[in-house]
Amino acid sequence: MQAPSPAYYFLALSLTASLAPAQNKAQQLPEGQGKATTQKICGGCHAPEIVLGKHESKEHWAQIVMDMVNKGANGTDDEFNEIIDYLATHFPPQTR
Repeated sequence: MQAPSPAYYFLALSLTASLAPAQNKAQQLPEGQGKATTQKICGGCHAPEIVLGKHESKEHWAQIVMDMVNKGANGTDDEFNEIIDYLATHFPPQTR
């Protein structure tokens, strides 16, 4: 059995590198009012992208955010309300 050529490794590395930006973009928070605040406040304890794939009502997002406040999240009431609005707008419950 013959070992793969250097060109094979170069091609594999090139393909992997070309897919990375698309993968990173898919795992970013959507643009919108409140994104920067969400990144700033939530990013103090965990990756803000933790919400990706979650879909909650505004009331449930408010409960989640208040739970984070109780665990030590630092921000103003206005910032927390902006985060709740952002999450409720971009990650609403899925309709079936």
